[in-house]
Amino acid sequence: MNSLATILPFSAPRVRQPRRALRPLPWTDGLYARVFEDILDGRFVEGLSEDLLIRTYDAGRSEVRRVVTRLTRQQIIHARPNQRAHVAEPDAEQIRQVLQARRMAEGTVIQLLCASTDASAINSLQALIARERESVEVSRQNTAIRLGGEFHLQLARIAGNAPMVHFLEGLIPLTGLALAARSVMHDQGWQIRQAILDAIQGGNALQGIEEMTRYLQQLETLTAG
Repeated sequence: MNSLATILPFSAPRVRQPRRALRPLPWTDGLYARVFEDILDGRFVEGLSEDLLIRTYDAGRSEVRRVVTRLTRQQIIHARPNQRAHVAEPDAEQIRQVLQARRMAEGTVIQLLCASTDASAINSLQALIARERESVEVSRQNTAIRLGGEFHLQLARIAGNAPMVHFLEGLIPLTGLALAARSVMHDQGWQIRQAILDAIQGGNALQGIEEMTRYLQQLETLTAG
C-alpha cells in the first residue's frame, strides 16, 4: 500500500495565526450517510451501481453519482468496467498501515488546531461527539462508527489544510469499514475524542497527540487478525 505521508507537510507552523476552516463538503451528506451506513451493515455484498442506489434510496442520478464518487475516492468501493462496483475488504496489514499513516497525519492536525481554533469550531466538534455518544447508547453501531470518523475528518477540515483532508479521506472511512467488517465496537471512542477535543481547546498539543495515539493503537488491536 503506497503512503503519501512523505509528501505531506507534517510540521506545525511556528507562528500562531487564525486559520479559516475549509467549507463543509458540498455534497448531500444525508444520502452519503445512509449509503455508507448500509455498506457497513453489509447490505451491498453483491456490489452496487448507480441504478441500484437510485432505486433503493429514491434519489436522483446526479445526487447518487456524487455519493459514488466520494465513496470511490475514499476507497470504500472499487469500480469495475461494465460491472457493479464492489465494496473494499481491507485486510489487517492494510489497516495497520492506514492507522500508521493516520498517527502521523492526525498528530499534525492536532498541532495545527492547538495553534488556533475558535469557539464555533469547538462547538461543531462537540456536537459530533454528542451525536456519537447518543448512537452508542441506543446501539446504533454503524451510525456511531460514521460519526466517529466524521469527527476526525472535521478536525482536518477545521485545520484548513486541504491536502491533509484529501489524504485522510482515503484513510478514515476505511478504518470504519474494517471495524464494521469485524463486528467490533469501540464503545469508549467518544470519550477519547472528548479528551482530544479538551486538549485542543486548552492548546495542549502534547496531550492531544497522546490521546490520539492511544485511540489509534486501540483501533489497531481491535482490527488485527
